[in-house]
Amino acid sequence: MDLAFWALFALTVFTASMVPGPSTLIAFTHGARFGWKQALATALGNMSASVVQALLACAGLGIVLAKSAMLFMAIKYAGAAYLVYLGFSMWRSSSDGIDMTSDTRSSGDTSGRLYRSGFLVAAANPKAIVFFTALFPQFLDPSGTAVSQLTGMVMLIALVSFLVAMIYGCLGSRLSALQLTRRFMGRVHKTIGGLFIASGIGLAASRG
Repeated sequence: MDLAFWALFALTVFTASMVPGPSTLIAFTHGARFGWKQALATALGNMSASVVQALLACAGLGIVLAKSAMLFMAIKYAGAAYLVYLGFSMWRSSSDGIDMTSDTRSSGDTSGRLYRSGFLVAAANPKAIVFFTALFPQFLDPSGTAVSQLTGMVMLIALVSFLVAMIYGCLGSRLSALQLTRRFMGRVHKTIGGLFIASGIGLAASRG
């Protein structure tokens, strides 16, 4: 696979990853509440989950998920339940308002908790495995070594997923730097919580 194909692969993954969803929303929220430096942990969690999903796709789990309705539904409902739980948690916390000018940007949740949140939210959607399973064959060069090509793809997925999460984390951090009111930021937090709930319900209700 030449440089043009690598660039096209990276662009395809980047474009798909930039679409707002649970993973980008959690990175945005952590960036807004704790600053972009703390959002690094969230981005690492998102990257780790993406790598695991890509490796599972390479191992053929994507085909299993596509063919085994029971296994796919079990993973899908577990992920949907976590997203709804996370959304309700954010919705409740917004009732007190969020003071973005306080020292919560450097305290509160530990990096470990932010990492786990980033990982679990990204891992909550099993469709990513199916997506990678469908994507990889489009860029494999039959004349090359499959292992080396897949390794390169997984590395690019790791880089892109981390970059996208940090873009959203920095956007959230920038928003907090505007020193908006507690009420306004509470509404933003509540809106994001509602989007998580909607994402979870949508994931559970989707047929595919």
